[in-house]
Amino acid sequence: MTLFPAEPVTVPALLVGLAVADGAFAGFRAGTGRNARIRKRRYNLLAAGRGLAVSAAGLAVTAVVILLGSAGHAHRRADLVEAGARMLMVLMPYAVAVVISLAGYRLLPIRPSTLLILVGLGPFTLARPAVVAAATAAAVLASPDWLVRAVALTAATGTLIVEPWVHRRWYREPL
Repeated sequence: MTLFPAEPVTVPALLVGLAVADGAFAGFRAGTGRNARIRKRRYNLLAAGRGLAVSAAGLAVTAVVILLGSAGHAHRRADLVEAGARMLMVLMPYAVAVVISLAGYRLLPIRPSTLLILVGLGPFTLARPAVVAAATAAAVLASPDWLVRAVALTAATGTLIVEPWVHRRWYREPL
């Protein structure tokens, strides 16, 4: 029994959407503080794009693992959707809290938005690896299938490697 029985396409789509958005934000974070220019919109977009590209590579590796492991096995696809739904149960509350914090940062005056960075976005960024680990554990511990475990671990690794990779590749030295 899946957690999203009517729409099995919804689970992978939500997971890919979260991975893409997280990759863009990770790229942005990797470039943050490395450029002292006042106008850096292009710089920030480039950093987010780099994070997005590295995230897409991680998604491609995860997709290859899924395709190789589930070829000709429809029951495995259902197990993967179930595991993805379990991951979403952990990831979605975190994602919603981050989106609310970002909206408040963007819409509130300077002092409340600065406070929001200190009490919201900063701790959320620190908690990100633990949230990814908890989502992976939710998927891995609920299924004895090796493919589910391999996909969950590959996806988690692909997610957590984006920011360090982008930082080391493009932003070691400040401009």
